[in-house]
Amino acid sequence: MKERRLTRNQSRLQTRVKLIEAAELVFVRVGFDAASVEQIAAEAGFSRGAFYSNFESKDELFLELLDKKRSETQDDLDTIFREKKDAKGRFVAAREWYANQSQERTWTVIQTEFSLRALRKRALRKRLSTLWQQELETYSALLDRYFLEAGLTSPESPRTIAVSLLATAQGLGMMSLLHSDSVLDCSIAAIRKLAFERLVPSPAGKVAIGGRPHRKGKK
Repeated sequence: MKERRLTRNQSRLQTRVKLIEAAELVFVRVGFDAASVEQIAAEAGFSRGAFYSNFESKDELFLELLDKKRSETQDDLDTIFREKKDAKGRFVAAREWYANQSQERTWTVIQTEFSLRALRKRALRKRLSTLWQQELETYSALLDRYFLEAGLTSPESPRTIAVSLLATAQGLGMMSLLHSDSVLDCSIAAIRKLAFERLVPSPAGKVAIGGRPHRKGKK
């Protein structure tokens, strides 16, 4: 049977996907600043020209990679909701997933490099902010769904909790990079788990002082 040929759009999409996947490997290996367009193209098996046929710059490619990571995060959490039918199972699985994200230290370095670059470029900073808002909405929507389906009371709005979880993760990520204290390294996952437990109500329905009933759509 003859292999079906890809259309031009399908071929272009496949090339973009390969370049994004290759870029992630190169960034992890040498960092964002040190990575070159030539290295990324070679890793994907393409020429420099193929890179610029799909992306205007390394910055644009990195933003696409960030969006891919956000989509993967949503897929991970959607899988938890799909596979864990009860509130307790979802709570435990989401808590463990959040705690284990602390292992991605290399990715924290790459994001920090790019964030510093964005501080000096207004247009880039604006696009990065848009992606961050989308990530925030991903977390907020899933928290909203968790509270609603579990019939739980939330201590704060899902958006506030989402911001707190993201800020905790980023702060601990930076601390683990700047300090070589082995005790801190061993405690990062435990600290993240503690933060999750304090910010997200458990299925037992216990709420911190000042908690209020959750209302659908309240942000």
